Amino acid sequence: MEQEQFDALISRLERSAAERPGRYRLVAVSVALLGFLILAVAFGFAFIPAVALVALGVLFAFKAAAVLLLLLKLGKLVLVLAIPAWTMIRSSVSLLFSRFPPPQGRELTRDEAPRLFQQLDELRQRLKGPAIHKVLVVDEINAAIVQHPRFGVLGWEQNVLILGLPLLQSLGEGEALAVLAHEYGHLSGYHGRLGGFIYRFRAAWGRLQQLSVQWTDWGSRLIARLFRWYAPYFNAYTFVLARQNEYVADQTAVEIAGRQNTANALIRTSITAQFADATFWPAIERRIVIEPEPPADRSAFWEHSLRSSLDSQQRARFLDVARQRQTDHANTHPALKDRLAAIGAQIDDKAALRLEPPPLSAASAWLAPSIEKIAAEMDGSWRQRVAEQWHKRHAHLRERQQRLAEIDACQELSIEQLWERAALLGELHADAEVMPAIDTLLRRAPEHPPGRFHRGILLLERGEEAGIADLEFAMSKDKEAVPPGCEAAWRFYLSRDPEKAKAYGQRWQEGSELLARIRAERASMGQDAQLVAADVTPEMKSAVAQILLEHGQAVRRAYVVRRILKTDPSLVQYVLAFETDPTLVGNPGPEIVKQLAQQSFPGSFFVVHLGTYKHFRKKIEELGVEPVFAR
Repeated sequence: MEQEQFDALISRLERSAAERPGRYRLVAVSVALLGFLILAVAFGFAFIPAVALVALGVLFAFKAAAVLLLLLKLGKLVLVLAIPAWTMIRSSVSLLFSRFPPPQGRELTRDEAPRLFQQLDELRQRLKGPAIHKVLVVDEINAAIVQHPRFGVLGWEQNVLILGLPLLQSLGEGEALAVLAHEYGHLSGYHGRLGGFIYRFRAAWGRLQQLSVQWTDWGSRLIARLFRWYAPYFNAYTFVLARQNEYVADQTAVEIAGRQNTANALIRTSITAQFADATFWPAIERRIVIEPEPPADRSAFWEHSLRSSLDSQQRARFLDVARQRQTDHANTHPALKDRLAAIGAQIDDKAALRLEPPPLSAASAWLAPSIEKIAAEMDGSWRQRVAEQWHKRHAHLRERQQRLAEIDACQELSIEQLWERAALLGELHADAEVMPAIDTLLRRAPEHPPGRFHRGILLLERGEEAGIADLEFAMSKDKEAVPPGCEAAWRFYLSRDPEKAKAYGQRWQEGSELLARIRAERASMGQDAQLVAADVTPEMKSAVAQILLEHGQAVRRAYVVRRILKTDPSLVQYVLAFETDPTLVGNPGPEIVKQLAQQSFPGSFFVVHLGTYKHFRKKIEELGVEPVFAR
């Protein structure tokens, strides 16, 4: 099902749910029950041949002669049917006993966090829901309850509460209680068992879809195709119920933690997530330049940043972005303004000003007396995960820092050096230092595509629509810029102008698909490739010759021609066609192609051996192409 069809179906179902809620619920439940029928069909593929084999065995026990005579008459048919029957049995048994990967995280015990488990006990008692079997702490700004089936499709589910340490560090205790109540409300079905059933069933089908991608034998692929056909309809028909369940879970949070705590939790979580992306992680990135090892105090630095860097001005800016977001079909979670309106809370201009950091975070309150130990373990795991990449990045940035110093030491900079300087500043410093460098470049070269693209991105990040013109200019000059440019414009308009966001989203998808086709064509070459003479500059000829001298010892002669791409004839791809010495033992061509393909040529090059592409030699002669290299 295409995305437009999916959106249209959900829109129709939303109208149906509003006009005739009883009928919609009946249809949605029917579609959900169809999923059980599909599972039954999948298992039926195994049971039918299994029953047939059992019946044959019973007949053989009582009427061996008749069965042998039947097997002799139908021998070929039995053999033909036996293989697919066995495959279906194996596939269905595999589906039945497939194990889903358990949620990952650092498990908490009751002794480590007595206050948290006390809250969970009280919550379960009030909402009369199932037990929480395990609590995991993760390194994310997130909270969730996951039902993990111990025995695959057979179930016996384990309820796992997942809490992000960075989230708990940002919330007060009352706000964190609202988050707990929301998540547990999904599980308990406190305001309606149907909502809880749909929530769990959507999660189960999501796991099955992920699992089906790994199936390789043909029997499993048949079942996976059935799943893929059903999944979009199930997702669409239960989407409205799932979204309604989000509002219901918010109402549960209001009843447990109060309207103000629930509203504050929603607002603060949105602000915190944006702060992490826009401020905290860039600050960590800048520390790589001067610190050879990942910081050991990252959790403490996060909590300190929330109190020192997330000021009222930033909170107001992030809240403004969040309040402009529209509810769409990309996620069952409604937009912030709709969730707040549903619980009777309002966002005024001073809402962000009032959200000062809590005197005591939920992490400190709930995870005492083990908060320091837990934070140290989380930091240690993070350091271990990022250490290798951190070391490589540190070495790279030190080199870039040295290169920036070399450029700054020059008396007069060329256009290329001005752009390189702006790019280096972007890697090494905050955006505030990049814009002046970009402006200096564009005063000298107003139509510099990468410079215009970079300025467009920076302007959009500031909330200035003028950046769109820069992006459009850059995209008109370079097709590679279309997907990232349209993505940036889509994100900018997503909360400001949904129609423009939709248009840029469509261009983003089309541009990405075109680039994927171009890259696929560039990555391979058939014998029917169309070749024409290439405009080879002296600089290009010199660069190619140098590469061949260093990495093509067995190359006797080489030519450069241009290939006409079917996906976009305006794009340039060069073909480096080489000959090897015919007196050499064996065929060194494939190894030379492999080695040369790893080199950095001045442009897009595809390397071929004329021993393999023999008819290219005739085409090169017809074009009158002179060699760029000869021994």
